[in-house]
Amino acid sequence: MTDHPPSRRDNRQKHKGSLFTDLLSTSHAIKRALSPVDLRPSFVSKLRKEINANVEEARGTVIRRKIRRAKIKWAAIGAGLAVYSVGLSLVFIRLFRWVLIRIRKSTAAPHR
Repeated sequence: MTDHPPSRRDNRQKHKGSLFTDLLSTSHAIKRALSPVDLRPSFVSKLRKEINANVEEARGTVIRRKIRRAKIKWAAIGAGLAVYSVGLSLVFIRLFRWVLIRIRKSTAAPHR
């Protein structure tokens, strides 16, 4: 029997596994090398305020985008409805004129 070469999936799993263990060992080495940092309370409170402000700004941006998308959607719907109405009215006008012409021709011509 012939031996099958390892599949790509097996290679990817081995590569991902080795990459994960390499990253894990690197993070442990960095953690041992760095000394713990004591943060000043003023820095923490300033950072918290900035993060909260950024969150509020991001939330406002998302809301403004949703409103803008809704306006664009309704404007497109309105424009489409206007074009449809104009086209439909032109068709009815032409149909009405055709019917009037037919009626006039039928009343003007003598019946045999």
